Amino acid sequence: MTLKHIIISTIALLAAICASANDGVYYTRGNHLVPLNETDISIRKEVLTITLTDNGYAMVDVYYEFWNPATTTKRLLMGFEADPPYNDDYKFHPDGVHPNIKHFSVEMNGTPLPYRNAACLADTNRLLPVDITKKYYVFGNSIVEESKFDVDADEPIDFDAAISIAYVYYFDADFHPGLNRVHHTYSYKLSVIAGIPYHLEYKLSPAGRWAGGIIDDFTLNICAHKTAKHFFVKNDAFAGATFSLVDGAGKMRTSNHCDEQCTEVSLRNGTITLHINNFKPTEGHELSLTSADIYQVDTNGEYQFGNSYDRSSDVFLWVVRSERSKIEPSEPAKLKRVARNLPYAHRGHIFKDPFLKHYFESLWWYMPDPEYKDSDADFTDVDRAYIQFGK
Repeated sequence: MTLKHIIISTIALLAAICASANDGVYYTRGNHLVPLNETDISIRKEVLTITLTDNGYAMVDVYYEFWNPATTTKRLLMGFEADPPYNDDYKFHPDGVHPNIKHFSVEMNGTPLPYRNAACLADTNRLLPVDITKKYYVFGNSIVEESKFDVDADEPIDFDAAISIAYVYYFDADFHPGLNRVHHTYSYKLSVIAGIPYHLEYKLSPAGRWAGGIIDDFTLNICAHKTAKHFFVKNDAFAGATFSLVDGAGKMRTSNHCDEQCTEVSLRNGTITLHINNFKPTEGHELSLTSADIYQVDTNGEYQFGNSYDRSSDVFLWVVRSERSKIEPSEPAKLKRVARNLPYAHRGHIFKDPFLKHYFESLWWYMPDPEYKDSDADFTDVDRAYIQFGK
């Protein structure tokens, strides 16, 4: 078995991770950007807003307030990092344009700024340089020579031929004395694999490169507007702070998801928020948001059809595991009834039929809405596929 086959097999079992990163400071060394620690300018405020959608993208909005204590303007090379996709079929882009980021924009103190793209030496797991003018495969957070995919499984990977990299959208930032505001937005294509409809990681730790290594006032908002989402957020990055529901319908509970303590969220047409004063992000403890696994089973190893539902996931036909389901294989009519009613349950339909009422009330994500009027006006192709399957 070749290394490439091993990698493909491994990825089939793991969620594909595309990790975005916070803004940092850089200097140039040769043709590379290298992370820099800034000793004067600090982050007074950060508001990070992630909006989950049904088109496979998340909308990311980041607002900063920086403080320059000096009496003169200081120009810094500032950049937004994004790790490469975790995918052995993806080739490295030496022009620095990330394949999963669209519509990037940045403004400072109300003025739009031009930006450039580059590949950057990542500030962790440094390896020996390679010639980045060629096309390489990306595996993990490293670029690897194409020839390295042809070695035998029992041969070690030659990491002398790889380097840990990140893509950077960078720009000249003039920090005037006092308060300075930086705002950028972009759309981010989410990872999808097996029973995980979406996954997003956002590195908070680069904020530690700024003076003091602390964000005085940090807010994280996660939104699901005109949709409903069922997901987990790892808790370890937030020093005991908890989310609260701002608007819409939502509920939360503490869960142990994939052996990590998480906040499990069911959110419909709403927003949850988390706020921390004097937030000190640390490397290795980053924002990680993962959709609920459509294949999730209970402690008895049984699969409950619809235990998680996402109206944008195209893997729905894979989840009909009737041989392990709480709906027995001899009861296909019940399975179809549940399938064709899932899109309505996801929007809050209240069921009077005893079987459907009991079934959907047993699904944790379900939130009845007395105001919901049955309509298929906003149904996605996935919703319609469930209904078709249930006929």
